[in-house]
Amino acid sequence: MGMRGGRGRARLRSVALIVLGCGSAAGGAGCYYAEDCARSFTCHPLPGETPPVLPASPCDGDPATSPAKDGCGVFVARRGNDASDGTRKAPVRTLRRAVEKASEPGGTRRVYACAEDFGEAVTLPSGVAIWGGRDCGAEAWTWGGVESFTGIAPAPERVPLTVETRQASMTSVVFGVRLVAADAIRPSGSSIGMIVGEGAAVEVVSSEILAGNGADGADGESAPQGEPWRAPDGAGGNPGGLGCVADWTEGAPPVVTVCEDGTRSIGGAGGEGEAAAGGDGAEGAPAPGSSAMENGEGGKGGTMTCTPGEDGGNGEPGANGVGGGMGLEEPLKYGSISARGWQGFSGQGGQNGGIGQGGGGGGGVGANGQCRALDPKGGPSGGSGGGGGCGGRGGQGGGYGGGSFGIIALHAHVLVDKTEIITGNGGRGGNGGRGQAGGREGPPGAAGYVSRQGVNYFACAGGWGGYGGSGGHGGGGLGGISVVVARVDSSVHLTESAHYSLGAPGAGGSGPDPDEDPARGEPGTSAPLWDFPELVVPPQ
Repeated sequence: MGMRGGRGRARLRSVALIVLGCGSAAGGAGCYYAEDCARSFTCHPLPGETPPVLPASPCDGDPATSPAKDGCGVFVARRGNDASDGTRKAPVRTLRRAVEKASEPGGTRRVYACAEDFGEAVTLPSGVAIWGGRDCGAEAWTWGGVESFTGIAPAPERVPLTVETRQASMTSVVFGVRLVAADAIRPSGSSIGMIVGEGAAVEVVSSEILAGNGADGADGESAPQGEPWRAPDGAGGNPGGLGCVADWTEGAPPVVTVCEDGTRSIGGAGGEGEAAAGGDGAEGAPAPGSSAMENGEGGKGGTMTCTPGEDGGNGEPGANGVGGGMGLEEPLKYGSISARGWQGFSGQGGQNGGIGQGGGGGGGVGANGQCRALDPKGGPSGGSGGGGGCGGRGGQGGGYGGGSFGIIALHAHVLVDKTEIITGNGGRGGNGGRGQAGGREGPPGAAGYVSRQGVNYFACAGGWGGYGGSGGHGGGGLGGISVVVARVDSSVHLTESAHYSLGAPGAGGSGPDPDEDPARGEPGTSAPLWDFPELVVPPQ
């Protein structure tokens, strides 16, 4: 007699959320509403107008008590054949084919479905009714009673029933049907029992909607860790030239660290050596970060003395990513819904660390009589600064946890009567990935010198390059939500005989640094009804 759900019945509660709609949960498809009264299923006639008197139809009746009649609906049973006519004696086999035949021009607009299980996702056009839970062993295919359901249970990630507008101003009816949405398995996937599309209207009566658990969000990928997977180290500086080998000694050429993202750190060139005095070294590049103590200035040259190049400043560490939903107000923090389902907020990725500054070049000096009579007279030159280490890559943010939804309504009209809606748990938000350590500083180039009779006369060395900044950690994803009815600008009426049971919201994912609260994703929420904003909020 269809699948029987046993989840959470001790926690079922009655609700009457919003009283908007047809009021009656009677059976036939054809509860009309006018476009100028889009917030209500029925409109009163204008003053002076006489409401139309509709002739009785042989197909009128209550699905709880009326027999199934040939000519009034398409019959579907697992023993059937989709090539059949869909009569009681020759039913079709799938709900998809039954709905297709009932929706054809001049079709019956009704489906009589056996109390059997169908592993398919069904799209129901407006104005088409499913009278489920029918006792196919009985001659009249009457309803089998409150424990009799037609089960619709597709594969994971599929929505059992979607109601969409194809014919204006007509209401679909779902009676005696159990919708079973499987637990989501794809990271950040949601489990959704029913989606009511824009402009559609539906009555859900004497049925069950069972939504499974949302899937956990994927953890953010960490940047490469440890040795040798830190960011590339800075290039080592070049040594200065020897004195007394030329009349003018060129300073050590600059070195360049080129990182994966194309950023460059340049160790400053060393100062040249001349006969009387040496030149100054060049400063390192790029400019140091605001928090750096060193500034990579070049050393000063002189006649007999010089100064070494300054060490380069360290690269700025990358900022940690913000957790999903962090800093947003309700209801924006819980994402958005659309015809494709629910989308939450993943954690932001950590920023890349900044490249270290190159060290300054050392100053050169003059020869100052150190050269022999026949030697060239240029003095030794300064060594160049080491290149800065590359910045570490940031870790990726964690994905949001999937949600569990009984019904999603988008600019629609929904009435639920004598029906149980049970939602599962929201998925856990994924944890953020770890950022990568920055590259080490490049060593400086040694100073040039003159060596005579065991005495060394030196120019000055370059400065060390700065460390690369570590990459920021990724933020955790938003926790999944559990909602009975999620809506955008929709009228919803859950009568007092409608019951619900809510699952738990998912926890937000964490960032790798426990002291960084902004990196933790917000937890999800759990609610009977949740209004989402009109505008779709883009993901962070």
